Amino acid sequence: MKKIVFSSVRGNAGKTSLISGIISSKKDKKIAYAKPLGDRLIYKRKKSWDYDANVIVNLLGRKGELESRYEKITLGFDHAKLRYMYDDAGIKSALDEMIQEIGDGNDVMFFEGGRNLSFGTGLNLDPISLTKMVDGTLVVVVSGNREAVMDEIRFFNKYMHMEGCSFGGVIINKVHDIEDFENVCVPYIREMGVELLGLIPYKEQLTYFTLDFLAEKLFAKVLAGEDNLKNAVQNIIIGALSTTDPHRNPLFTRPSLNKPNQLMITGGDRSDMILAALDRDTAGIILTNDIMPPQNIISKVKECGIPLLLVTMDTFQAAKQIEDLDALLTPDNDEKLNLLSQLIEKYTTIDKIM
Repeated sequence: MKKIVFSSVRGNAGKTSLISGIISSKKDKKIAYAKPLGDRLIYKRKKSWDYDANVIVNLLGRKGELESRYEKITLGFDHAKLRYMYDDAGIKSALDEMIQEIGDGNDVMFFEGGRNLSFGTGLNLDPISLTKMVDGTLVVVVSGNREAVMDEIRFFNKYMHMEGCSFGGVIINKVHDIEDFENVCVPYIREMGVELLGLIPYKEQLTYFTLDFLAEKLFAKVLAGEDNLKNAVQNIIIGALSTTDPHRNPLFTRPSLNKPNQLMITGGDRSDMILAALDRDTAGIILTNDIMPPQNIISKVKECGIPLLLVTMDTFQAAKQIEDLDALLTPDNDEKLNLLSQLIEKYTTIDKIM
C-alpha cells in the first residue's frame, strides 16, 4: 500500500480540498485517510472530531465503518495530553496500528498534516517526521502570490532537514496566472531539482460560502428557505442604512452594491432592508440581535425561497465573524467536489506517486 503525506508550509494552502479532489477523481483506487494530529476541532455525537477528517470520511462513503474508529484516524488535538499519553515509541506504535486498522486492504493511504510544516514537531507528528515513521512519500502544497510561492519552495528546499524522508514533490495551488507562472517560475523550480506535481489555477467559486455552512458556523436558526441552503454567497452587503425607503437611497442603488448572489446582514427589526433584499439577487439573509421580524415579513421571504437565518450576535459581530471564516469544503457540496476533481485530472500528475 502506498502512503502519501500531504503538508503545507503555511495554513489554508488547500490540502483538504486537493485530497478531496483526488478521491473524487480516482474512483478506480481504494483510498484510506488519516489525520493523526487534529487542528480543526468540532464536536460530533459527543466526540472530538477534526473538521477536515469529517469531510473526507463522508466523501469516502465509509462513514459508518470509520466513525466507530475515529481515534484511529485522529490521535488527538491537545499537545500536552498527547505528550502525556505517548512517548516517541508510542507514537510510532499508534501510527502502525492506524495503518493496519484503517489502511489495510486499500491501494493508497493519505495522511494529512496539520496547519504548517512545524505543527506537531514536539510530538514527532510534524509532516516530515510522520513521513519517515509511516515510510511514506511527502507532498507539499503551496499557494499565494508568485513571490510567496517561490519563497516557500526555496525555503523548504534549502533549509528543511529531509534525511530519510521520501519527497514526492510540490503542488502549487490557487495560481492566478498559469501561463505567467509557467514562463517565469517553473524553470527555476526545475533548476532546484524539485518535482512539480501540479499547477492548479485559482477558481473564485471555490472561495464561496454556502448558506448551510454559514448556518452551522454561526449557530443560526433557519426561519425560511430550507430548500435553498446550498445557495452560494459571492458578495456581502450590510443592511444598516438609516432610511425609510432603501430602494431610493443613492448609496443602496450603487452598482457596486448590486452584485450577484448577495448575502444581506441586517437587524431583525429592519423590515425595510429585508423587503429590499427580496427585490435583489439575494442568496440569503442573516438577521442579527436575535430579533424576529413580523410574521408577514417571514411569509414573504418564504414565498421567495430565500434562506433566512437568525443569529444572536449583532450586525458588526456577524459581519466580522463571516469575514474571518475560511471557505472550508463541506461533505455534500457536489459542485465544488466536481470542480476539484476536474482540476486534479487536468492540472496535476499525482498519478506519478500513487
